[in-house]
Amino acid sequence: MADKKPATPEEVFAEAVNLHKLGVNGDKEAVQKAHKMLKEICAADPQNCLAEAYLGSATALLGRDEIDPDKRFKLVLQGLKILDRAVSKEPEHIGIRILRGSVCYNLPDFYFHRLTTAAEDFSYLVSRYEADKKIFSQDFYWKILFDLGSAYKQLQRSKESESIWGKLWSVTTDPKYKELLRQEGFKVDTEFPSGQKSRQFRRRNHGL
Repeated sequence: MADKKPATPEEVFAEAVNLHKLGVNGDKEAVQKAHKMLKEICAADPQNCLAEAYLGSATALLGRDEIDPDKRFKLVLQGLKILDRAVSKEPEHIGIRILRGSVCYNLPDFYFHRLTTAAEDFSYLVSRYEADKKIFSQDFYWKILFDLGSAYKQLQRSKESESIWGKLWSVTTDPKYKELLRQEGFKVDTEFPSGQKSRQFRRRNHGL
């Protein structure tokens, strides 16, 4: 029987990405494996900015899972630094902006103050999708709109939040998002003959 061929760099990276996905969903062992693999990938190919961004996210996930508060904070900051470096190298890369935006959005803003970065990345992704609807799925676009509106709300930028959530309400066909908007206090009061809707945003939470 012939020896099994070694995995190609593309296959190794795909496995690391899959492990990263498992890690995002809470698998701590997968996080450690992904981090080790991504570190090796980046060492072998320093120009692979997407791998670098995944390494930054995996490093932040290591921080999430760390028990020691000082080590946790240090790892998250290290991960953010790697993500920022990847974005600075390839600011128009969709995957890299998704990774950084997601990490920054899920961090407690009280400690890390990166919600503004998340809003910037999500706003960029929205504009790119509206210019080219092939770059990612429509459902992911709806998710980005919801998260962007939520980020604006937490940042006390209520007009921008209302505008983004109004757009989501008008374009989504998924009842899940309309229910989430209702839970956030967003409602549509009136529908005019033209089909345009008057929106009211009941301000609550986060000091709004």
